[in-house]
Amino acid sequence: MNKLLLALGALALLVGLVLAFPLVAFFFQITLDSLRPQTISWDAKNAWSKCDGAIAGAVDWPSAPAAACAAMHMCANEATLTPEQWTSLVSAARRLTGCGDP
Repeated sequence: MNKLLLALGALALLVGLVLAFPLVAFFFQITLDSLRPQTISWDAKNAWSKCDGAIAGAVDWPSAPAAACAAMHMCANEATLTPEQWTSLVSAARRLTGCGDP
């Protein structure tokens, strides 16, 4: 029971901070987005966090080939990739018509 009250109190404090300080809400949203990369748009500044999932096949690349190519190049430039991920990314880019190597 004490743990439940403590958790509820912490949640109430967090909600209060978010309502009182919009900047806290902004950072809270960014943190939540980083935990759920599938909710981030490929046009967002933190879209690089989708790269691991997209390369692994858990997150979809953009449907338009030009947008997918741009996303792959963004991943090559902004994400930290393992050699295996790099190889997979280059292979995926080569399968797109008109998309050069990242």
